[in-house]
Amino acid sequence: MNQFKRILVAIDTRLKHHPIFDEALEIAKQTGATIKLMDIVPEFPWIVRVTLGNHEDVQRAIENEKKSRLAELANIARSQNVNVETHLASGKASTEIVQEVIRGNHDLTLAVAKGESSGRVGFFGRTALRLLRTCPCPLWLVAPGTTPKFKSILGCVETSTDNEVDAELNDLIYDLASTISDYHGGKLSILHTWSLWNERMLLSRMSSDEFNDLQAKCLDQESRLLDTFMEKHGASVDDANVHLFKGEPDKMISDFIRGEGIDLVVLGTVAKSGLGGEIAGNTSEKILGRIECSVLALKPSGFVSPIRLHT
Repeated sequence: MNQFKRILVAIDTRLKHHPIFDEALEIAKQTGATIKLMDIVPEFPWIVRVTLGNHEDVQRAIENEKKSRLAELANIARSQNVNVETHLASGKASTEIVQEVIRGNHDLTLAVAKGESSGRVGFFGRTALRLLRTCPCPLWLVAPGTTPKFKSILGCVETSTDNEVDAELNDLIYDLASTISDYHGGKLSILHTWSLWNERMLLSRMSSDEFNDLQAKCLDQESRLLDTFMEKHGASVDDANVHLFKGEPDKMISDFIRGEGIDLVVLGTVAKSGLGGEIAGNTSEKILGRIECSVLALKPSGFVSPIRLHT
């Protein structure tokens, strides 16, 4: 994780425990990275500003409380010889976080998977999902609560294509998943899923023998492509921790995560409409809709966030 030199930690200071802060401290002590601790004061809705006569006093009290808590956490970091800054913003959380990423040229962002006041059903909150789509640097979403122990790490790769973006993400996924696994003394698994193009249509237009032959050839091709990738990293498709499954990726990956007790999944997010835009890969969002574990989501180097700095 030596590539991480400027870490942004989006803290929700209302929480009692801050696993993302603890994880950032460990990374910083290992790599010499600097940390910026950030919290956001949400803007009061118009109706609150109209009906609450002292809303400005209330907002100032919230700001002071958050600044005080950020300062306490910063002192903890400094006591461990970690270079740390603090920043308090006001506005929509996901927008403010991404703008700070861009402004500070941060190369890793840590945030909770779901905030304390989130009204969204599921493991991941709305802010986390917006960050998944718009954050230009690696995004580590960690479950709130006590500091997690990443003992089982999964890297999800896409080796079926010759796309340069997929190739870049595959290498990043493998390198980070293996590094985190080594650091935490965890078990590393690598998984790739594949499917047969228009399988139902082919089944209706081919004999069973023809279809089975086609499927066997596709499986052989998928296996060889995954093996070629694994060889780059000193491993093999035949290794016990390398998995090749046929099926829809969101179902196969989520089933594997539950079955194997995965603590952290490392995956790529690629905009379907190109490298700029607010649409993350459909597969990634479907996976997040099915799982309940920490996620490290990566974007390719050419990704441009749709969120811009204030002028």
